[in-house]
Amino acid sequence: AVTVGGFPVISIKGKVFHIQRGDERELVTKTGTDDEPASALEVVILSVNPNKSKVFYNSGFVEGSVAKPTCYSNDGIAPASDAEEPQSKKCNVCPHNQWGSRITENGGKGKSCGDSMRLCVAPAGMINDPMLLRVPAATLKTLGQYGSQLAKRGVEPQYVVTKVGFDYNVAHPALTFKAMRFVEEEELTTVESTLTDEADIIDQITGVVEKPSFSVEPVAESTPAVETVEKPVEAKKPKPAPKKEVKEVEEDEVDDALANLDFDD
Repeated sequence: AVTVGGFPVISIKGKVFHIQRGDERELVTKTGTDDEPASALEVVILSVNPNKSKVFYNSGFVEGSVAKPTCYSNDGIAPASDAEEPQSKKCNVCPHNQWGSRITENGGKGKSCGDSMRLCVAPAGMINDPMLLRVPAATLKTLGQYGSQLAKRGVEPQYVVTKVGFDYNVAHPALTFKAMRFVEEEELTTVESTLTDEADIIDQITGVVEKPSFSVEPVAESTPAVETVEKPVEAKKPKPAPKKEVKEVEEDEVDDALANLDFDD
């Protein structure tokens, strides 16, 4: 992972979790061990960019490189204002965003411009420490299903502790999501204060406002050999992310919700 935005980034390279803080890279280990990689993380999803992000390297991503991408977009509609070399005025007509513009190592078709979604998450034990988690193209469907699972129960993701793991049935780094529990009262207070106090950083992490900072994960490692063809959509002006109001919930209501909420289905 490469970051120049002043915020931590969670890397999933090689199906191992690392936290990158500037030039420092820390392995996330299992509790009670110093060198055994953790197979999953428990986080609180503080905010999500509802639009797909896109990243393009003219010569492909080179492992270990700290070079900025040739072009990138945080809304999937048009290149960012500080993109080094914008490849097109609009993403949906860009040749690098077309199916078949890249051939994978396995001979499958893909896109030269990699898709992902930017999530602002915080470890369950460090909710006031927001980080970037880029969800690769191979996991976008899984993420959508998880969001629908929460939405049909009327649960906002920032009020749930989510277990993020790896799908070991596929070779490429694909993520899994599972709701573990509601945040506790003390955690809820920290969630609310973090959403307020760290609002600017959260916006930078999700990329909902354009600022000269970004973070990139290797595109080639997160793109599956076979993908579903996406139909081009007309460019629309992005709407500002709505501010969420925190609703006070009585203790009895929470108990009833927990009794009726089955996160395993």
